[in-house]
Amino acid sequence: MSKEDDNDEKLYHESMQNAYILITKKLSFNDLFEYNGCSLPFPPKKKVSNKVFDNLIDYFCTLEEYEKCAELKKIKESKKKITII
Repeated sequence: MSKEDDNDEKLYHESMQNAYILITKKLSFNDLFEYNGCSLPFPPKKKVSNKVFDNLIDYFCTLEEYEKCAELKKIKESKKKITII
């Protein structure tokens, strides 16, 4: 794996973790932005789509982080309109 691929993988992982933190309201966008710049796998001003939820759930399943998957699934199924900003 090249250094560029490794950096891309780290950025992707960070963006998925950030999305989880924001969707589950563990931190606000501003707090997370101050902490790490807040890269995200979706535009933060738009409603979080079902596709984003599915991608996050799949990602955390591959990491065997099933508690995160369950929490995201519960939020997705609640049909609440989730926006970050």
